[in-house]
This record gives sequence, C-alpha cells and structure tokens, in this order.
Amino acid sequence: MGSIADLLGDQLRAGLAQLVDPATEDDALEGAQASSIDAGESVSTQDRAREAAMEAVLDEADLAPGDARAELTLRGDLDMDDVSLYAVVARVEREAKMALTDAQIEEWETLGDLLDAVAQAACHD
Repeated sequence: MGSIADLLGDQLRAGLAQLVDPATEDDALEGAQASSIDAGESVSTQDRAREAAMEAVLDEADLAPGDARAELTLRGDLDMDDVSLYAVVARVEREAKMALTDAQIEEWETLGDLLDAVAQAACHD
C-alpha cells in the first residue's frame, strides 16, 4: 500500500490515460523537446511542474479542464481544504522533484497563485 499521494497519483494517471489521444501526446512531447532545446532546461522543468500541479488540482478539486481559470480561489471556488491542498503539494513535489515550503503554500489564494509559485520554485531547484 502506498502513501495517500501515491494513491491519488495512480487515480489521476488512470483517468488521464483514458482521455489522452496518442497523436496529441506525441505532438506535445515534440513541442516540449523543442522548447527545451530553444529556451534551456529551466523552461521545460517549469512546464512539467505547472502541468503536474494543474493535473493534481483538477483531480483533487474534481474540476473540468475547461472550467479552470487562474482567478478561482482554492478554498472558496475549488472547495479545497488543508488535506486536499497538501495532497496536491505532495504529488507536485514527487512528480516535479521539487520542494515547497509551508510559507509558500500559505500564500496561495488562487489557482494562478499555486501555478505561479510551483513554476517559480521549479526554476530554483
């Protein structure tokens, strides 16, 4: 039996696997590789971290991707409590191989705050 973050990650991967079009995934991978070559490794690291964070939030908040907007509040609009927020953090830290401090997390009010902080932390790790 894995940790809560592992279990949540497994559920998201299973759900995303059903939604992913292999042709689209190949195009996205090629684009990510090109951006890595053109703009350096830090950009792709930031993109991976933001993607991991967005996937975790979508899963944890039961939010449809089309409904996601930067101004949505984590605790109000997305109805996230401390447990769900730290499930997102644990997953992001594991998948993006980065660390976030409690002080950073406490500053997050909106989805945009979360995504920006994750991207910024990824470029500093």
